[in-house]
Amino acid sequence: MKTSKDKSKNLATPGKPMSQEKFVSLIKEAEEGEFMTEKEFDKKFQEWRLNRKK
Repeated sequence: MKTSKDKSKNLATPGKPMSQEKFVSLIKEAEEGEFMTEKEFDKKFQEWRLNRKK
């Protein structure tokens, strides 16, 4: 049985190949973004639900 030396380059979305370096750089970029606490998220979610029902 032969083993493949080629690694799959499709690390993100099917049909859109991406190198591991690019994938890691996108993760690092996302980690630098703004994050909400669970309470902040819940508050914004409830506001969104109320505005959606109107």
